[in-house]
Amino acid sequence: MKFALAQPGKRLLVAAVVALLVTTAQAADAVGKDPHYGPYSQEIASIGTWKVNQGYLSLDPADTTRLMEEMQNPNVQNSWLYAPEGLKRWFAVIRYVDTGHVNDDEKIDPVAILEQLKKGTELSNEERRKRGWPEMHLIGWQVEPHYESDTQRLSWATLSESDGQKIVNYTTKVLSRTGVATVILVTDPASLDQSVAELKTQLDGFAFNPDQTYAEFRGGDKIAEYGLTGLIVGGAAAAAVKTGAWKWVVGILAAGWKFVAAAVVALLAGVKSLVKRRRSA
Repeated sequence: MKFALAQPGKRLLVAAVVALLVTTAQAADAVGKDPHYGPYSQEIASIGTWKVNQGYLSLDPADTTRLMEEMQNPNVQNSWLYAPEGLKRWFAVIRYVDTGHVNDDEKIDPVAILEQLKKGTELSNEERRKRGWPEMHLIGWQVEPHYESDTQRLSWATLSESDGQKIVNYTTKVLSRTGVATVILVTDPASLDQSVAELKTQLDGFAFNPDQTYAEFRGGDKIAEYGLTGLIVGGAAAAAVKTGAWKWVVGILAAGWKFVAAAVVALLAGVKSLVKRRRSA
């Protein structure tokens, strides 16, 4: 299926790079009233499970939502947090949206996509200014978009700048029979390669239910109105309109995810302290 790049003013553009400011105290207060420690299987939106291995933990949607709100990402609901025990180096947030079946036969054009993401980022700065938050400017790809047909994973990472800080965002989308699971990695940019490698290994423990795998597509199933490019540039906005998740997309556009090294280090340290105290109790 072909996908035409959205034009400014005609479709809400969702920037891949976003803004997150958090203090250690906020993170410690927000996260993990009741973290779940591996090994066990975490059900995800009734469409699949993520195996939480020994040495890892997860948070239910309620606690994950609280954490996202403290990070100035309002209306992020029905999401799960997955992380190494003690939150060493990184954590990830996963959310599933019933977008319809996304055809994966589209050729990805990184140059055209980057241009569109930059436009979307600049448009989102209007809302950031209204909220008194720092502007964000997309520099380029940290990792160009690439699709793994054997695992149905679409991944990319962007490099941007905000308030004098370099920011890296890494996103993976996993396609199912009738929807998409989005996994956003939060890490210290200096640890990106190591964190991505570890996340990929842990993602091997994520699986859709047998009747929800990509290969189980059947005639009559809902079809998404966009392909791989749409998932990166603006498909999330289109899907959100149809699924009633529009506020979630607006919140992300306005607030964003700003992975500043110092902030992430502080966040991990604060959450590690909280989880350690809770386990001791």
